[in-house]
Amino acid sequence: MDGIADAVGSQILSAVVAAGLTGVGGLVRWFLVRRLPARRTWRYADAGRLSIVLDTGHVDTGRYQRPMAGLGQVRALSLLIPSLTHAYRDLDLEKVRLSAHLPGHEMEHDLLVLGGPKTNEVARRLLAAMAESLPFRLGGGEITWDGTAYRGETIDGEITRDCGYVVRAPHPLTPNRRVVLIGGWSTYGTVAAARWLIEKGADRSLAADIAVLVEASVLRDGHVSAPHLLRQADLAM
Repeated sequence: MDGIADAVGSQILSAVVAAGLTGVGGLVRWFLVRRLPARRTWRYADAGRLSIVLDTGHVDTGRYQRPMAGLGQVRALSLLIPSLTHAYRDLDLEKVRLSAHLPGHEMEHDLLVLGGPKTNEVARRLLAAMAESLPFRLGGGEITWDGTAYRGETIDGEITRDCGYVVRAPHPLTPNRRVVLIGGWSTYGTVAAARWLIEKGADRSLAADIAVLVEASVLRDGHVSAPHLLRQADLAM
């Protein structure tokens, strides 16, 4: 009987050890496959003071001007959130702000900014503060990179190809904080830039501080195809 008890106890111990090792192995695999690449994508130290800022449009209801975010920013954010949640357990999704309603003190936070300077005041201020370090300029309906102008393409009033940009860099106004800016020639360019960041942003060959310009085809139903890298530059901030 003692032999049987010892054998059963040994089997139970082996099963417990095996389960523990399987659990640890699963955590290690999750950390290596999910969390570390997601952290490389974003480069924030943590998400405890991360604010997500969307551009601000307005709809006239007939009684008042209702603020709203653009469709491209909403679609881009839906692509980005899974990566952010993999990277940071302390992500607070209640800190999704319209640019016109960002509390002043949050301007000093880590920032993820979607949309360009035309309708996003936060993007305008950050891009202006970073102007000397960036290889591109926005204006005149174009994205101009080192003297070459890029813009989307339209056929019969529909966008068929669009371009967008990603900037990942230190916060120009707040030491020790970081910003990620994502925008485009039109709303589809913002989606293309977000898709590039999720698909390529964790690449070990990329510098922490970068600016990129991408382009993508836009299908008739609004689907944005896999983006193609046009230009890339390491930033010295």
